[in-house]
Amino acid sequence: MNVQWYPGHMAKAKRTLEENLKLVNIVIELCDARLPYSSRNPAIDSIIGKKPRVLVFNKADLADQTQSDYWMDYYKKQGFTVVFTDAKQGDGVKKVIAAVKKAMEEKVSRSLERGRIATALYAMVVGIPNVGKSSFVNKVAGKAAARTGDKPGVTGDKQ
Repeated sequence: MNVQWYPGHMAKAKRTLEENLKLVNIVIELCDARLPYSSRNPAIDSIIGKKPRVLVFNKADLADQTQSDYWMDYYKKQGFTVVFTDAKQGDGVKKVIAAVKKAMEEKVSRSLERGRIATALYAMVVGIPNVGKSSFVNKVAGKAAARTGDKPGVTGDKQ
């Protein structure tokens, strides 16, 4: 008997990520601040490759501050830009936007040197289920752009 451990929805998500990665300038990887190591999908590192990325730990208000400080240092030592947020309340969301702008400074300045007046930046928000991707997108957009709910699978597809 052949047992399939890699569910179809995970394969579909991986394909969608790979297909759409070329359309964005930066990736915002959302994780749960209460589970800073295990809420990251290890496959994302190989898929994203060298694409600029901001690592965002959401639900920071529910996490232990001492542990959050430890994990912030851990990931910064690995070269990540790290921000802790509470997307429901909006705490830290402006820091994420600032981190994205800082990470993209070089690209924007190159565009300005080429004579482009304005450069649109495109970001992709990724993460495992229930880390608050939709809540984060809604706070950044300033409106209910993505459906949210208190159980997994409310969004269900790319937004």
